[in-house]
Formats: sequence, C-alpha cells, structure tokens
Amino acid sequence: MDLIIRNGLIVSHLGRTEGDIAVKDGKIVAVGDIGNVTAKTEIDAKGKIVIPGGIDTHTHHENAFQGCVGGDDFYTGSVAAACGGTTTMMDFSITPHDEMPFEFAKSRIKKALDRGIAIDFSFHCCLTQVNEDILRDIKAVIDLGLASFKVFMIYRKEGQMLNDGELMALLEEATKHGGLVGVHAENADIAEYRVEKYLAEGKRDWNIHALCKPNVVEYEAINRAALLASELGTGIQIFHMSTKEGAEILMKAKEDGKPVYAETCAHYLRLTDDVYDREDGYLFLISPPLRKKADQEKLWEAIKKRAIYTTGSDHAPFTRAEKEMRLKKDANGKLIPDFTAVANGAPGIELKLPTLINGVSEGRITWEDLVFVNSYAAARIFGMYPKKGEIIEGADADIVIVDSGREVEITGPEVLHMHCDHTPYEGLKFKGWPEMTILRGKIIVKNGEFVGQRGYGEFVKRKIDPEVLKTSSWK
Repeated sequence: MDLIIRNGLIVSHLGRTEGDIAVKDGKIVAVGDIGNVTAKTEIDAKGKIVIPGGIDTHTHHENAFQGCVGGDDFYTGSVAAACGGTTTMMDFSITPHDEMPFEFAKSRIKKALDRGIAIDFSFHCCLTQVNEDILRDIKAVIDLGLASFKVFMIYRKEGQMLNDGELMALLEEATKHGGLVGVHAENADIAEYRVEKYLAEGKRDWNIHALCKPNVVEYEAINRAALLASELGTGIQIFHMSTKEGAEILMKAKEDGKPVYAETCAHYLRLTDDVYDREDGYLFLISPPLRKKADQEKLWEAIKKRAIYTTGSDHAPFTRAEKEMRLKKDANGKLIPDFTAVANGAPGIELKLPTLINGVSEGRITWEDLVFVNSYAAARIFGMYPKKGEIIEGADADIVIVDSGREVEITGPEVLHMHCDHTPYEGLKFKGWPEMTILRGKIIVKNGEFVGQRGYGEFVKRKIDPEVLKTSSWK
C-alpha cells in the first residue's frame, strides 16, 4: 500500500468503528481490520477521530464583489481550507452580463488550475440574468460538470436579481438536463423598503444592516423558492440559510421527503448579531446578516435532524482596507458608520470544520451528524458521491484525522493560514481540531501546517443523481 492509517475511530454518517484504512494510488482500497499489510507510510491514529475530508459548499475566490476581491487567491485560500480539514471546495462562476455561462465557467476552472489550487474543487454556475441564449447554454454548463446553479432573489439595484418568472424558467431548463438550482433567498422588496426607511431617518449604524433584513426577509424567500420548485416537481438548494423560521421550513420538508435542501455557514453557528454594536461591527457585515441566539439554536437542531444538509464558509476574505475603502472618517480619524458603504462578506474558510467539531464537543451533534453535514450530504446532493464524501472502498482517499481533545483559541488572524488581516472568530475557543489532512492519499496538512503541493488540486466534474431532484428520502 501507499498509505495505511491504523487504529483510528472511523466515522461515517451512519456509524463508527475502530479499524484501519489502506490507500493505493489515491484511492481507499480497504477499511476495517487489514491485518499485516504494509505501506510506504503508516500513521497510528489510536485515540483520534478519522472522518472523510470536508466539502465546503460555499467559497468566494477572485470574484469582484462591491469593488472588493479579497486577500486570498485560489492557491492561498485552498491552503487555508486544507489546514481546516477541507479537501474539496465549491466556488462560484458568477457570469458577467456580457459573457455566456459555459465559456465563463471554463475560464474559472482554468484560473483555479493556473493559480495552483492545492485542493480539489468545483463551481456552482451563478447567473445574474436569464434570456433565451443563456437558457440554451445550460446543458453545456451541466455537461461540463457544473451541475448546480445559484441565483439571487435580491440585489435588484446591483443588476444581479432574477425575478420569479426568470427563476422558474431556469428551474425548468436545469431540471430538464439534470441540474439543481440554488438561491440566495432574501426578499428584495422588503429589504429595499427598510433600507430606504432607515436612511430617510438618518440611521446608518452597523446594526441597521441587520434591521433592514429581519428574519421574514429570508423566511418569505425560502417559502417562495420552495413553492416554485415544487410546482415544477424538482429540488431547490437554499444557500447560507440563517433563520429559525427557515430551519422550521427545512425540518418540515425533510419529514415530508421533499427535495428542499439547505446549507448553513459556520458564522451563523458561532456568532450572533450583538457584534454589530461593536466599533468594528463593519467587519461582520454579511448577507444574510448574523442572527439571534434563538436562530442559532434552531440551526443546530436542524443539523441534528439532518434537515440542514451541507455547510459552507461563505469565505469572502475582504481585508480591513477593502471593508473600509468607501467609509468616511471624522476629524479625529474615526470611521463614520455607514452600513451601505461596506462590502458584504467575511473570511472563514479554515474554521468551518472546527466549528462543527466544537458542536460535537458541546453535545449539540454527534460525529455521525458532523460527517453528514460536513461531507456526505454535499457529495450526494451535488453529484460527487461515491468519489467523495465517505470513507469507503473505491472512494478518493480524502481523510481528516481529528484530535478531539485539543483546545485552540483564535487569538487573531495570525494563527490562521488565510491571507486576510482579520477574523470574525477572534477571541473564540474551539475544542477539537483537525491535525492532519489527506487528499487523494497524500498528506497535505501535518500537525496543523500545510505540507502539500501547489497545483495538486483537481477539478471535480459532477453529475447529480436524478433521485436527488425528486425526493430527500435517499440514504
């Protein structure tokens, strides 16, 4: 063998067992008691938790947004992801209005490869307009391997929003060719009305951002998107779901076997909207905004019930300078709050898995739940299974070894590996930490430090199981 991991507690989404893993040519060839087989490299994982490599379903690299591009490129961001136990990341191919989605998607794949991405990757095709030419391009995009799409139900003034008719047209065309459509679910009318209301009252503090997008903004949009998908007999993906009401919708859909899938993000599981009262609250301005403790508790419940299927970091590593670039200062050089002048987004690619591990340590979820929401369900829904998502024979040897007893405090961005000069997780403590990351049989992170190879990452061509579009009752 090329690699053997011995004596670890191997966890799947269905259960756990103590045993060994044998790897040859980047693939898992045996799991369990493998006897006296030898390997070039052997790792003793006794006392450690062994889980599948993480899949981050939501990252943003080298895509300009509100005038910012962030400190990470595909290489540096992938290094940080690997150090956090992520072996596959899903970014976005946000098609400009003057380009076609198929050609632009090819250019995004090329850019990631040219940059030397260090982990495996794929893209969601993001459309900010729909017309007959774009609809004719959908099949080619899916055949390329980008089997999932994202559209905005908000950002009308920025020229990115699709109306309900356009969303339905995309749902119909994507479903015809085996594609899954996902939405950024926020009601534009309510959000725009509240922004105008608060600005007319002269209110621009950081916390107004959250007040402009109360829970109903997301709740209504999730309901509407799910209804449109149901009308066409297909599935829908909800990106970065953040509210207790949204979690209730998802739990009911799960009970009914309806293919309404959702992702939440690590920051919604660890942070709450009280940070907007801080002087540096602008660093936490994201969309949807951070919520209340009650929302956070309901998100964990939905993960426990496996009604939230996937997790992402929504990694948008805008630097302090980028977050501040459109803000004004007073005579003393202090920033004048204006929530409308700050690019929405925050870094977090390295802390998705540690956030879920901390949830296990706190007794909120089990290790099996973690594997489901960190790896397995993303592979199943987005068309990467059985290549990714589980530690099974024939799968890519994407493996993370976790020290469940290690405690880490995020004292600042310097303890992380991303190229961003701030972290929203500063001051937080995590119990349990990924200590080794293995991608296709090669150790790329050891003792928390990147030891991998630039350019080792591969594009993952995806094809969605038709059952995923019909029902959520798959196993």
